[in-house]
Amino acid sequence: MTPESQEQKEPETDAVDAAFENMREVARRRGGRVPDLAAQGRSVRPRRSVAKPLAARDASTSGEEAAGPVIPGFTQFADLAGADRRAVLGTRGYWRAGSLGRPSGPDGRRMRRSYSVPRLGAVLGKEIEDRGWEHDLAAGWVTNHWAELVGEKIAQHTTIEMIKDKKVFITCDSTAWATNLKYMQRTILQQIAAKVGPDVIVALRIYGPQTKSWRKGPLHVKGRGPRDTYG
Repeated sequence: MTPESQEQKEPETDAVDAAFENMREVARRRGGRVPDLAAQGRSVRPRRSVAKPLAARDASTSGEEAAGPVIPGFTQFADLAGADRRAVLGTRGYWRAGSLGRPSGPDGRRMRRSYSVPRLGAVLGKEIEDRGWEHDLAAGWVTNHWAELVGEKIAQHTTIEMIKDKKVFITCDSTAWATNLKYMQRTILQQIAAKVGPDVIVALRIYGPQTKSWRKGPLHVKGRGPRDTYG
């Protein structure tokens, strides 16, 4: 290629660049949003009003899955792939029109929104994950499936009073059952961890039956504590 031909082609390139810049300037004057050419090729994430969903989504999309509670019966967002994952992100407003940092393709154009309909379980699982309800729902699952965890016979003699600070407070209908349940505490915790994941329930607080008070009058002497009168 001769220097004369290079000089002839340079004005054509300059004309294309000038026309392109002119189009961008006209778009700015009309109030349009002009793509940032310096940001092309980067991964641009939209802003969200909730901080936790963004962190959870970044961890799930980068492959760094954090160990958390597992709620039987619900589809975990980390288990989704392909069309289901894209559909859930579209439902959650990942491509919401008007959001800042809208992702674009290599040519600078807005990426087309996916209209795939996700499964209900996938949407519920993502919503639970975003709002941080995993531990609460996992604890509720333990309460409702107590007989499945410990067996029908033990469940007939025990009652879960409440779950607080990752501890299950249990009352038994006799001190004998309370003693036996204390010996089985480690096995029960292992079964709970296998069902709903670790660090959901870390301890059991086991109590005997609520005995009748035999105190009479304003004055009394402190005794040895409650005894299993009827057990």
